Amino acid sequence: MSYKLDKPYTDDERADFIVLHNYNNRRLIEETDDAIYALEPGEKLENGEVVPDTDYPARQLAESKAAKLAQNKESYEAALKSGVTYKNTLFDCDTLAAVRIMGQMVATQSAAIAAEDTIDWFDYNYIPVTLTIPEFMELAGLVTLNTRRIETLNCGYNTAIEAAQTTAELAAIEISYIETNPSGTETPPTSSDTAH
Repeated sequence: MSYKLDKPYTDDERADFIVLHNYNNRRLIEETDDAIYALEPGEKLENGEVVPDTDYPARQLAESKAAKLAQNKESYEAALKSGVTYKNTLFDCDTLAAVRIMGQMVATQSAAIAAEDTIDWFDYNYIPVTLTIPEFMELAGLVTLNTRRIETLNCGYNTAIEAAQTTAELAAIEISYIETNPSGTETPPTSSDTAH
């Protein structure tokens, strides 16, 4: 329901009306030659009359989708930045890290490097860590699986957001990139094997 203050009114009455309806209750303020109006969502002023804003639901849905997509992007980027823990050491786990580690895996499998017993790899803070070939392969699998998991979730959330037909459907989409174990508690991506 809209609210209206007819002219003439004082500057103080006008200011009080705006504070009450716009600042405190987020109604849209429209002023005409005859009055000042405070419009609820879904209302608009047309020829001095308050009428339903038939474009409001579509506009609200589009704005809500944009906000939800932004939330998902932020969560996605944070998930990639959080890395993975392997043998009590944090390693990068973004798309670039997955590409680098896959390249090293290919090189490791070649005859020239396969004779080496260890590989020096850099942790999250770019400090070298010496890993045995089996340890490195395990880390590579962990990084690859976690990156794929995050990418798959990101795609799924974006698809669900775009497909939502109502703001209620959007609100029902809960974005979380944290893994849950079978008991339902959250666990960061990590290797369960901490000693070889």
